[in-house]
Amino acid sequence: MDYSLTIKLTFSLFSFDSKNMRWFNTKRILISLILVPIFTICLIINRFFLLLDHVFFPHFIRQSIRNPVFIVAAPRSGTTYLFHTLAADKNNFTTFKLWEIILAPSIIQKYFFLGLLKCDRTLGSPLKKVILSVENRLLDNFKHIHKIGLSLPEEDEAILLWNMSTFYLNFFFPDTNYFNNYFAFDDKMTTVNKERIMRYYRKCVQRHNFVFNRRGTKKFLSKNPAMMSKVKSLHQFFGDATIVTITRCPSKTIPSTIALNNSIYAFFTSKAPGHDINERTKNILINWYKMAHENITAVYSNQTINLSFNGLIKNEQSVINNLCGKLGIEDRLFSTNQDPEKLNHISRNKYTALGDSELQFILEKMPFISEYCTEEKMS
Repeated sequence: MDYSLTIKLTFSLFSFDSKNMRWFNTKRILISLILVPIFTICLIINRFFLLLDHVFFPHFIRQSIRNPVFIVAAPRSGTTYLFHTLAADKNNFTTFKLWEIILAPSIIQKYFFLGLLKCDRTLGSPLKKVILSVENRLLDNFKHIHKIGLSLPEEDEAILLWNMSTFYLNFFFPDTNYFNNYFAFDDKMTTVNKERIMRYYRKCVQRHNFVFNRRGTKKFLSKNPAMMSKVKSLHQFFGDATIVTITRCPSKTIPSTIALNNSIYAFFTSKAPGHDINERTKNILINWYKMAHENITAVYSNQTINLSFNGLIKNEQSVINNLCGKLGIEDRLFSTNQDPEKLNHISRNKYTALGDSELQFILEKMPFISEYCTEEKMS
């Protein structure tokens, strides 16, 4: 656990600077009064049960993780579509779902909630109906920009919340520089902290496999844009992984991500992000593109499946055949006739694409992506 970060955040809930997003506005005060106690209780409970796993299931640390698959690409690049499509192949893949990440990171908790749901089904699922009703009310405003639900696969960066070691905390603590090393993980994080965080993450995956994939017949699947900054660290702990990349022109991924981030910030404060916040997001994404390109080429060159965004969302046969052939799965998952509402979620996230001059300036910093921008213009 990052105790140094935890201490800093404890004393940074609010800012006395009226221009700061953590200023004492009504929304932030109310949200803090609700979320801080809930998060603190969840943190204590989850960490307690994570420790108990070492007492009741100590052999979980020997659980194998064979040939995992990591979708490593910029946000707003079709990663959610690909993630949910692959996760639908339950014979070949297993992955974290939101309920497991938030409520049951430990083995003990997983068994408890699985048992509870089994009992609920025998009674006609009254608990499930209540949960779905509450979920729809709480998450309805967010579903239009990101496909989300307790029973759905989700980005596993959130499981690092219980180790206080994720930049996700930045959304609740904007206008700070506490997360700079997390945004450039491989380059700026200390070796000791990198290994501590990645060991914790690996153990979380082992716990998942221990419950849902004990025999190791399925591949663990992860979709996590944050891994763009962790490729070298990922290789250290998951050397046999397959990396799936999706490349989309930054003229759309950057403004779309900024719009998404601003929507998340708006949950926690009524102070709108300033120009500096949006510029920081843009620079982080540019750095992620560069880090991922350089490090994937260096350490995962023979274990990478490169996809173009256009080819993926249009289900171009050559792209789908390449992906499915290398993963050893059937291409029927990508059929447009297969439950389009489930597999082809379209975000209603509103943004304006970057202008040609700004895009050209960015492409000068990462020329390796230029061909994809040309491809999208021609499509």
